[in-house]
Amino acid sequence: MTSFGVELSALSAWFQAALAGMAAPAVIALVLALTTLLLEDLAIAAGVALATQGLISWELSIAAVGGGIALGDLGLYAMGLGATRVPWLRKRYVGDKSTWAREQIVRRLPSAVLMARVVPGLRLATYTACGFVRVPIVPFTGWVILAVTLWTVGLYGLSAAIGQALAKHLGLPPPLAVAIPILVLAAAVPLVRHLRTRFTTARP
Repeated sequence: MTSFGVELSALSAWFQAALAGMAAPAVIALVLALTTLLLEDLAIAAGVALATQGLISWELSIAAVGGGIALGDLGLYAMGLGATRVPWLRKRYVGDKSTWAREQIVRRLPSAVLMARVVPGLRLATYTACGFVRVPIVPFTGWVILAVTLWTVGLYGLSAAIGQALAKHLGLPPPLAVAIPILVLAAAVPLVRHLRTRFTTARP
């Protein structure tokens, strides 16, 4: 077996161990944080389920998921900042237009960040725009951390509360029951968006 094959096998075994709860809590926390960069909803559902099983503490689970989400949001800011190095974008948008846009965003930064966190589809545009017009990084980071903390703790609490009711009344395993609300929410958002789009286009 080649060294690449060995590394791939070791990585696969590491993820399987983490997901099966056989790895150390720190490793599980790292896996959760990395998962947020791909699918936030899945990471939250997994984090709640693993904490319910006692494989990782609630505090560490929330910190791992919230930390991963916050890093992803800051990554969007970095993407916008990096886009200013593209010559044609810089020539067309950087200057008086970007100065005016920065002033407007800074004035409304708290509401912009908080709304982008809860409204699907706004985060990419809002956070990359913040980076592109060079909104000051310190206040941006502060509001991102606050928004992510409220979002993550809120979803954890909601999922745990609904999951306990499902486990009690339907006899579902607690880890599965607490994950269901997040998974349903994740499936409902694109479905509602699709139905709204169809309804809008069908109107005369």
